[in-house]
This record gives sequence, structure tokens and C-alpha cells, in this order.
Amino acid sequence: MMNQKPSLISEPIPYKTLFPWLHLFRVFRLAVDFQKILLASAGLLLLLLGNHLFNKLPFAPLQQPGNIQQVQPNILFPPQTPQQMLQPLSGSSLLRENSFSAFGLFSDGTSLLEPMSFFTEPVAALFRIDASWSSLAYATTQLLWAIIVWAVFGGAITRIAAIQFAQDEHIGSRSALRFSLKRILSLVSAPLLPFAGLGFFWILCLLIGLFGNIPDAGGIIVSLLWGLAFLFAFVMSLILLVTLAGWPLMMTTISVEDSDGFDGLSRIFSYLFGRIWYFLWLVIVTLCYASICLFFVQLLIQLVSHLSFWGVSWGMGSKQASELFHQNQNTLATTISMGWGSILNILFTGFVISFFWSANTVIYFLLRKCDDGTPLDHVYNADEDQEPTDELPLAGVAKAGEPVIERPFTPEEPAEPENQSEQDTEETS
Repeated sequence: MMNQKPSLISEPIPYKTLFPWLHLFRVFRLAVDFQKILLASAGLLLLLLGNHLFNKLPFAPLQQPGNIQQVQPNILFPPQTPQQMLQPLSGSSLLRENSFSAFGLFSDGTSLLEPMSFFTEPVAALFRIDASWSSLAYATTQLLWAIIVWAVFGGAITRIAAIQFAQDEHIGSRSALRFSLKRILSLVSAPLLPFAGLGFFWILCLLIGLFGNIPDAGGIIVSLLWGLAFLFAFVMSLILLVTLAGWPLMMTTISVEDSDGFDGLSRIFSYLFGRIWYFLWLVIVTLCYASICLFFVQLLIQLVSHLSFWGVSWGMGSKQASELFHQNQNTLATTISMGWGSILNILFTGFVISFFWSANTVIYFLLRKCDDGTPLDHVYNADEDQEPTDELPLAGVAKAGEPVIERPFTPEEPAEPENQSEQDTEETS
């Protein structure tokens, strides 16, 4: 026998099968979706409108605890200088002057984690020791409003992203909003359930503190019970950290699985406790990739704003063009020009929010596959546009795929009367 020569053509290496986290690099393509950006922008505007109205409530303090302040709608007032004109603003910088930058590359604090500040900052205000009842009520109102808004719009964005990622199909924004509105109770209850556990352990700590009001022996009793306070605080810390880290994944769970709030909470607690190191690796890769993507998108926005001003100034004059963006001039032209700048800022922030929710959708798929081996293309995909009907199916219609067998018609013979049959029996006997 002749030796067969080995084939020089080799099969491609399935990198995404060996390293599933490479699917994270699909997030940019998922985020650059005009429908998602519009949904994110609408959610952002609703958050700003709600916080603006909350500042007018009787219990709204002038200075919020920590970094939470009254809403400064800077997105409606771009910087005065043409060099800073139309500079994109991050979502959380609209609520405060000093925005933080977590794993970001930009000096203005733009980061993938910025959309979470709408949720994390009110939570941080609730745990301040020197917080007043008015500040607690204000922070609670902001927190509930953020949960409701992101339950609707974040749930719709994750629904679209889940269908695109798993099945490479696309659903409309109306269908996605209808999906999230039908499951609004599940989307809202998922992040609120952990706060019930926090409240339980907080009450236990409060009871320990009440012993301190006993004359003379109160301090000794509280000191002896301080170990229990440490234990209760440890449990609260675990619940709080998992809630803050897993809140976006809870929204994604319901959008992917069509489950209830308890299932979304239990799944994320199981995934994070069981696959914590894999989760941290996914977060690090996502943040590094997001920093590069957001850098180039922001660079594009800055270039668009600069070139637009540069081109117009050659015909209008740089001085006259600069006056269009001065806030001190309350003219119709200034209002319209600043409005265009605000639209550009909102769209950029909408892209950041779209990237945030799309990234969490992909992270959830990867965590689920790592934990229970569920394929990445598995997603709940019911026909939402098909409305149930009360009409009964037609009789005699065969099931799909089964042949219809026609039998010849045979007339039935008339039955003999009972008396005649008895008579024939007697005659036979």
C-alpha cells in the first residue's frame, strides 16, 4: 500500500469555543444600534426629568449626603467656549459636578460604569450614618425611580441584545418595550428583594442598639453583643455587594429567560458566588474593551463638533459663531444652537448606556454557559405579537405534517324495531 500524504488543509481553530469570553468583542456591534440608543436616551431623559421634579418635593434637601446633589441639567447648557462646545457628558455627571472615573480613560469621567451611578449613589446615601430622614426619603425616591425606569428601558435594550446575540435576529423597539412592560413587576422586584434581607438584619442590629438605652448596663450589653453586629453586618455586606454587582444581570436574566424576580435574583447569586473569578475576568475584559471603544466614539464626536464649528466659522466668522453658544445671550438662535449640542450629548450618553446593557447581556450568557452548560443560542423567544384567541379549532383538521385520509361514505342501515326483532326470535325458536 502506498503511504497517503497528510492533507495540508487544516480546519480553523474554534477560538470562540475554546475561549467563550471572546464573544465580548461583539458588544460594540450590539451597542451601535439606533433603536437601543434611542431607548437609552429616552430612559436618560426620564431619569433627569424625574430627579428634577424630586428636587421640588418638600423633603428634598438643598445638599444631598455624599456626592448626590440636586440635578444640574448641564446637558441642556453646553460649555460656552467653542473649543469645549458639544463635549459629551456622562450620565452620572448630569447629577453631580464631580464625577468619578472607574476604569475609564477620559478626564471627564466617562466610563462604562457611569450608568450604574443612578443606582449605586442613592444606595450609598441610604447607608450614611449622619443621614437625615429627609435625605433618606430623597435617596429612596431616586432609587425607586431609577429601578422603574431601567426596568422598562433597560429591560427592552437587553431583550433586543439577547435576541441579536443568541439568534442573530432583530426585534423592534415596540416589541421590546411591550416585553418589558408586561414583566415590569419581575424587573422591579428582582433588585428590591435583597433590600428586604438587608432590612431584616438591620432590624437585628437596631435591636442590639436599643440595649444601649438601658441605664448603666446598656454600654456593657451592647459591647458584649457587638460580635453579633459584626456577623449581621457581614451578611449584609455580601448581600449588598452582590446586589450592586448583579443588578444589571438580574434585568438580563428576566429578558433572556422570561422568569420572575426571584429566579433572576437566585440565578445571579448562584452565578456570582459559584463563578466569581470568571465573572471578574469578564468584567475586566469588558472594561478594557469599553475604554477603547468609548475613546474612539468620543473622539469621533469631538471631531464632528470641531469640524462643524470650523466649517461654519469660515462663512460666518469665528466671533459670530462663538456667540451662538454663549449662555448669556438669551436669543432664539442661541437656544436652537445649544439644543443641537444637547442632542449630540444625549446620543453619546445613549451609546454609553446601550453599551452598558449590551455588555451585561453577553456577560450573562457567558456566566450561564460556564455554570450549567446552557448553549449560547438558547433564549426565550415566544411570538409576542400573536394574541390568544377564544375560537375553537375546526373539527376534522389534521395536525401539521400528517396526511388526511378520506374514507368512502357508507350509508347506515336503519335499525330494526325492538318488537320486530323479538318476533323474529320467537319464530326462530
